[in-house]
Amino acid sequence: MGRFLNVGILQMPITEDPSANLAYFEKELERIMTGFHKPELVVGVECLQCSVPCEIPGPVTDYFASLAKKYEIYLIPGTVYEKHASLPEGKFYNTAPIFGPQGQLIDIYRKMAPWYPAEELVVPGDRYVVFDVPEKETKIGVQICYDLNFPEISRNETLMGAEVLVKLTLDPQELFELNRHIHYARALENQAYLVSTNCVGNFASSTMYGHSQVISPEGFLVWEGGEAPAICVVSLDLDLVKRSRVCGTKFMDHYMQHVREFNFPAPFAGNAPKAPLFETIPGTATNTRSYDENVQPYGANMLGKRPKIEKDLKGYEQDLNLFLEKRKL
Repeated sequence: MGRFLNVGILQMPITEDPSANLAYFEKELERIMTGFHKPELVVGVECLQCSVPCEIPGPVTDYFASLAKKYEIYLIPGTVYEKHASLPEGKFYNTAPIFGPQGQLIDIYRKMAPWYPAEELVVPGDRYVVFDVPEKETKIGVQICYDLNFPEISRNETLMGAEVLVKLTLDPQELFELNRHIHYARALENQAYLVSTNCVGNFASSTMYGHSQVISPEGFLVWEGGEAPAICVVSLDLDLVKRSRVCGTKFMDHYMQHVREFNFPAPFAGNAPKAPLFETIPGTATNTRSYDENVQPYGANMLGKRPKIEKDLKGYEQDLNLFLEKRKL
């Protein structure tokens, strides 16, 4: 008997009100579970809750755990901004919690590559996360958005045994053409399935392009969403991953076997700041002010004034607490 994993994708709009996001997610999760082609792993989107940072574990993860247990599925609901005692005041992790079918919190993945300067308050994580799905004899690696643009992350998760790479995203329209081909490259070069989810609709200063994707380990498109909200269940043939890695992609290119054989030297691994390249380019812009300073010598961002936006963060927090209290009853 073969190994198949049914992955459910919730491509959804988000707002700055986390209680509204959770209510939408809960409704769509129930809807996707009613079909005859039911998912065994369900994946949401990035920034499901970013206006009200929370502690993990805590009421928010308890809520997600109850949903995983209710439907007896593996669940990566989306990302939350995580408060942690080790971080400076006002700084957070962008974190994806991972739950098992009994409602257990299996692990958390903290975004390793925050998208600066937009995520100026987010601190990078420092740990690759791959979790087991023993019922399918497989492992799944987790990433968040900009992480995919750095091949080291996908490669290390693959070397840890991941057969499926899951990426949760909040990507604006401007990046659609820029990023779409990266998905194919990461799947192909790691001979792994890539499951990429993205938001739709308007959020903050941008419109999200949707187009969630599932790419096969041979680099072919399995499914792609449009620009509207969507739910979809895709069956992943996990034996195709093993066959590609043992016999070669299309029985020809032996990428992962050759990674072992060639064992390429990595002289700057863990010490990238000392690479000669960084003697010639400035440091990262981590906020809008430093971003403007970096690009204005090249003639960009010289005109226009950003309006100051007031957010009702206290109101969002109160609504979220009320939502979670109701779900306890």
